[in-house]
Amino acid sequence: MKILNVYFKNINSLAGESRIDFDKAPIVDAGVFAITGPNGSGKSSILDAITLALYGETFRFNKPADNVMTKNTIGCFAQVEFLVGGEKYRSSWQVQRQNAAADGAVMPDEMQLVHLATDTEEELLEQEPHKVLALNADLTGMDFRRFTRSIMLAQGDFAAFLNALDSERLDILERIISHDIYDDHKEKVEQRASGAEQKLSDLQTRLSGLALMTTEQQEVAKLDMADQKLTFSELKQEKNNLLQLQAGLKDVQQLEQSISQLEQTQQKEQQQLASVQADIETITNASDALSFEPGLQQVVEYKKSVAEAKQQSSQLQKDIQLIISKLAAKNIDEQSLAKLSRVDAAAQQKQIASLQAQIGQTQTEVAHEEQLLAALEMQLPEKQQTYSVVETWMAERKKDSFLVENMPELGRLKNLRQRSIDIQKQLKVYQKAHKSTTSASDKNQGRLAVAKKEIAGIDKTLTKLNAELEFIADGHTLEEAVSLRNEQKQRVADFTELLNLAKVHKKFVSKGFSKRYADLNRGLLDNQLAVKGEQVESAQTIQQILEKAVYREELILKLTTDRNKLEHDAACPLCGSFEHPYVISPPELRDSKQALADHMTSLKALQSEVKRITLQITAYTKVDDKNTEHAERINRIKADWLTLCSRLNAVSNDFTLSSFRNMRSRTKAERKELKNVSALVKRFQAKKKDIAKLEVSLVKKQTTLKRLQAKQEDINDKGQERPQEVVNIETELAKCMQDESVLTKMISVQLAEIGDKLPAVGKEDALYDQLSKRRQDYQAYSLREQSLSSELAQLTEKITASRDTLQNLQEQHQAYLNSVQEQELASLHFSQLDKQALLKKEEQKLEQLTLQLKQKTDALQVQLGQSAYDSLQQVEEVLSLCASKEQKHALLTSLQQKLANYPVKLAEINKQLQAERTHIPANDTLESIVIKLREKTVQMDIATAEVATLEKSLAEQSSLQQNNVRLLQEIEQQQGVVQQAMLEQQQIAAEPESVFRRRVQTEVADKLLNATNQFLDKISGRYQVKSVASDMGLAIEIVDMKLMHSRRSVKSLSGGEAFVVSLAMALGLSEIANNGKAVDSLFIDEGFGNLDAETLYTVITTLEGLKTHGKTVGIISHVEGVKQRIKAQIELVKQPNGVSRIVLQNQLAGGDSVQVGSVS
Repeated sequence: MKILNVYFKNINSLAGESRIDFDKAPIVDAGVFAITGPNGSGKSSILDAITLALYGETFRFNKPADNVMTKNTIGCFAQVEFLVGGEKYRSSWQVQRQNAAADGAVMPDEMQLVHLATDTEEELLEQEPHKVLALNADLTGMDFRRFTRSIMLAQGDFAAFLNALDSERLDILERIISHDIYDDHKEKVEQRASGAEQKLSDLQTRLSGLALMTTEQQEVAKLDMADQKLTFSELKQEKNNLLQLQAGLKDVQQLEQSISQLEQTQQKEQQQLASVQADIETITNASDALSFEPGLQQVVEYKKSVAEAKQQSSQLQKDIQLIISKLAAKNIDEQSLAKLSRVDAAAQQKQIASLQAQIGQTQTEVAHEEQLLAALEMQLPEKQQTYSVVETWMAERKKDSFLVENMPELGRLKNLRQRSIDIQKQLKVYQKAHKSTTSASDKNQGRLAVAKKEIAGIDKTLTKLNAELEFIADGHTLEEAVSLRNEQKQRVADFTELLNLAKVHKKFVSKGFSKRYADLNRGLLDNQLAVKGEQVESAQTIQQILEKAVYREELILKLTTDRNKLEHDAACPLCGSFEHPYVISPPELRDSKQALADHMTSLKALQSEVKRITLQITAYTKVDDKNTEHAERINRIKADWLTLCSRLNAVSNDFTLSSFRNMRSRTKAERKELKNVSALVKRFQAKKKDIAKLEVSLVKKQTTLKRLQAKQEDINDKGQERPQEVVNIETELAKCMQDESVLTKMISVQLAEIGDKLPAVGKEDALYDQLSKRRQDYQAYSLREQSLSSELAQLTEKITASRDTLQNLQEQHQAYLNSVQEQELASLHFSQLDKQALLKKEEQKLEQLTLQLKQKTDALQVQLGQSAYDSLQQVEEVLSLCASKEQKHALLTSLQQKLANYPVKLAEINKQLQAERTHIPANDTLESIVIKLREKTVQMDIATAEVATLEKSLAEQSSLQQNNVRLLQEIEQQQGVVQQAMLEQQQIAAEPESVFRRRVQTEVADKLLNATNQFLDKISGRYQVKSVASDMGLAIEIVDMKLMHSRRSVKSLSGGEAFVVSLAMALGLSEIANNGKAVDSLFIDEGFGNLDAETLYTVITTLEGLKTHGKTVGIISHVEGVKQRIKAQIELVKQPNGVSRIVLQNQLAGGDSVQVGSVS
């Protein structure tokens, strides 16, 4: 748990609203921060605000609503944001007075808990106080008592714990932690026992809820799964055959579509051919249209030139009109414009750009100077007012100048007073110990009598228990009884297995053998397959012969045109023969292609028949193997039953594989015998355990008796003389008091100079802090006065210089503006004159082009009247057609070639179509095949789902069997845990209260020392705290790891070392008190007043090192050394009206003070 921030109002002396952010700079950067301020300023009120917001309680008040509200206010509230497990929450507490009156009765408090999902999203969890408290305790894992113990480090208490006597330490530890440790221990034991019993009950419930199959049911499921797999294989083969047929039908459909597309394409290209022929005829008759081409080309060029001239004139007119409007806007008369002299345009633009750049520069300088002057004029009154305040303050506190040179030694006075008190306490302790020897002897005598009585009682009980054990054992040992129980368990398991085997045998026999394919004859199928195989081989040979014949006929047809080139009595170019018989008499050709197609159909039919017979043989073999395996299982189960029956010596005429009643009866009898044997073993073990416990207790009591007797002898041997150590202490006390008297007189004189009195005992730090503050304030104000005087003189000089500079810049800026305006007017005027001259030239050019265009158009109209064409557009179309003459002829040739090839392509596709149709039955269509495929797919899915269901069921049964074994083991282990928890409860109920309290104290002390050593490893790695056996109580010593694990007394630790050890103990207590939830926000409110500078440095460095472990530590102190050493500070400044305000001091990087709390 980490506290992020606290926000509160009107809590004790902290009037008004205040907010402290622990997750922001400078606190989060430092890791260690100080809460400083004089006594009574409200330092502890910050902790009150935190506990109020979370638990509605405080450290100091039983009824916080009546005590924490600032006087004369109408309400108060406290709010804390905290982080738990990565989630952010906000808890708040508030209380109001009735009728909003300062003297009204206090109304019931209100609380609220909100979950902060994001910076903008909030979720209200609870707003009833008791539910908020319960939910906060659940979230943090701590109630108010545990929270205060975890967040507030009790370092000072553990310093006293270290220095106490061995006999006092456990009692001090009890006061630090509180008396609730005994109730907490009992509650934990009860919860542990209840949790163990609940876990055992849950395990037994889970065991009874396992739905296990019998062996018979598992065998049946395996047989069903095998049948379903066989059915799936058959359906898959049928589906493959249908897919082949579907592919053939799709090929036929595709060929038919190809024929249709070819016919449509042929028709379109015939129409395109007629159109191209008409265009070519038009081109042939259009020779007179070529005479128009030169004239039309010239007309097009003139039209383009006229359009460009019009566009140029229009743009010039727009530019001239724009310039006129700009000149009119500036109210410049014609006479002024006429006086302007023409200069080069580029030079003029360069001059304007230079002037504009100078204008921009002067504008920037003017703005900068104005800002500087405004800032200086704003600072002057503030500085003057501050200087006046500082002068007034210095006059009012003139006496404080004495403290600069003469600071009273209040720290030394405090140390001398405290040393006197400590010596007096130590002297009282020695005197008390000396006087308590007689009392200790009386107490020890009483303990001796009690121990002897308890030993006698244990001996009597042991005698009785041994007699009862002999009666139960009846001459046997525990090992013999356990062995007998194990043998009986095995017999019960064997009889149960015998019954299960009989049930499985009955199930397999009743299932019978599969009669699928019983009508098939394996020999006949083999003969049919052999015959069909020979027929396929013969058909493949014929196929090869026909393929060669087809190739020969195609070659003869291919060479028909080349045969005409052979000459009589000339050698053939291919074979060299001089005779050419095929030239005289061509060879006779047969339809070998058709013969090959018919033969291929017959070959496919034979191959399909071979595949069908092969599938029948495969299916027959699978079923036959399955029946053989089924018979072997039945025989194997019967053999196992007979073997097990012989081993159990249960063979008889009435006890057969089918006599289920006899088997159940024998199993029931064996279980009853097992129950009797188990009950005997449990009684035997219980008595043995009771005897063992009493024997251990007897040994402990005898050891205690010997220790008490030795102690009594030691007490009797001790003398009554006065120890030398007491004399030394009295001498040291006299010297200390003399030094204190001298120092008191000197400090009284110094305090009288400044109007203060000598402080009472325990008030030295408060007065020293007050005087230190007055001294520091006087020094700071003196330096501030000198600094302010110098700053005021410099500030006045800067303001005068700035005003002069600003006036010069404004005059220069106006001069530049006038020059730029004059140059821009000249540029516009001469640009207007140039564009008007250019416009006149363009208008003359446009007039000439328009005249030439009209002449060319008239000449073309005259020529058109002498030709056969109706319009110039028709002439242009004919000329465009003539330009594509070559493309038209090429297209004509291409179309003629394509149309000549279409009959050949259609004939080839028709042959392919006829060949495909020969392999497809006439009644089958693509739609019917799709329907059959869907049916086969559904049947296959059903078979697959059935197989998957059976496989899943068998896998689940395997897992359940494993769970069953595991649960039985866990139940056996948990029964031991429950028994141990019950024994612990019985021990608490049986043992005396004093023994129980001492045992709990020892357990807590052991946990505390373990947690302490873990923190010591993190802090320094040098020291370890170990407990030592002692008759007086808790004795501890320090192990120095850097000195070869040497052991040291606690009293040998220096002040800094003792503080580190006590701090580690406080952190350890925080760790064991937080119920397993880490608390990362910690506070310390004591222990720094008696530390010297070197020890204080060591302590602060140790605390800063906790930042690396995720801890943020707040130190509540008024010690000056803490203020100087810790840079991040929350300072509480006390006001004259009795209330305080909070100021956050940030000195990590030279930051200023920030007021985070206000005074109402």
